Amino acid sequence: MSKNRIKLNICGCECVISSEDSEGYMRSVGDEVQKAIDAFMDRNERISATMAAITAALSYCDEAHKAADAAENLRTQIRDYLEDSSHARLEAEESRREIERLKREIQTLRSRLSAAGEEVPEGAPAEKAPPIAPGADVPRPQTGSFSRVTPQEDGPDPEGFMSFFEKKTDEP
Repeated sequence: MSKNRIKLNICGCECVISSEDSEGYMRSVGDEVQKAIDAFMDRNERISATMAAITAALSYCDEAHKAADAAENLRTQIRDYLEDSSHARLEAEESRREIERLKREIQTLRSRLSAAGEEVPEGAPAEKAPPIAPGADVPRPQTGSFSRVTPQEDGPDPEGFMSFFEKKTDEP
């Protein structure tokens, strides 16, 4: 972009400004500075144009510092929110993988129950786990010999149900 040379008259002082910004923009900035100086001079009749210009410059500099601090604060907050979002996304993905692993484990256990001639408990969903994408990192379910539940004639045995999940030990 080419530099524009703009002649401004502020408080009777002509100055030539060289800027990449448009002439219209620079003239609006010059008008804003002139209005700020005039406002300071109107509030205090004994203030000189130089003192009003210095006061206007200090005011604009103060506003610029406060705006920069506010912008930095917003950047920090956004960075923190992005980190929190990233952690939440990772936790959600980890939870989805765990759910899929548990679905596969349930399906495996149901298959074993069916193969062993046991009935699948009522109310247990009959759906199968969704297919796994090729190449997905999927942990394999643990295999081994498990003890069987022995049916009790006098009602359900809560300990018997849990004993199904315990590994068999070689007892004499």
